[in-house]
Amino acid sequence: MKKILVATILMVMLAYMGTADAGMMGTGGSTGTMGTFMQMPTAQEMFEYGPTTTPVSGTDISTTMPIGVGPVAMGGNTITVHVALGQFSGPMDMYLTVYAPAVDPFKIFLMHPDGTLKPVSAGLQPWMTGVTAVDQTPITNMSTSGLEKGTYTVGLMATPTGGNMSTYYMWTTHFVVQ
Repeated sequence: MKKILVATILMVMLAYMGTADAGMMGTGGSTGTMGTFMQMPTAQEMFEYGPTTTPVSGTDISTTMPIGVGPVAMGGNTITVHVALGQFSGPMDMYLTVYAPAVDPFKIFLMHPDGTLKPVSAGLQPWMTGVTAVDQTPITNMSTSGLEKGTYTVGLMATPTGGNMSTYYMWTTHFVVQ
């Protein structure tokens, strides 16, 4: 199961690298509907969107943009990662990923529950587990001055708790450090 998740995260992050103008793209399956709850995933669905300062949450997966990156989205020099998702109809595990090729083109990093970023190779652990909604800011006002220049991709994978990770939603966005 770990190999499947690593391969999935790597595939998704690499597929969306540098596709900021591609817009939001679903891969099929359940696209959710407007309503009280966000539908549980029934397939592997991926969405990509350009940088936003704040997340756009809701209960429709096709219009949700759950990751905001703060002022850096508009060319600023600070990063505030804010993640917000509407209510799911059941408990979900959340994996928050960062791909930073300027730092290490061969590693994808996962945020762990303690707020640290560790390479996927260090072990798979959800950032949050058993949640039905998310509204968290794991990174606040981080200066870009200490970061390598380049494009950074941030992803959020939501998969049913206790499942085999064969169904999930994956949203990705990016920001550029200049």
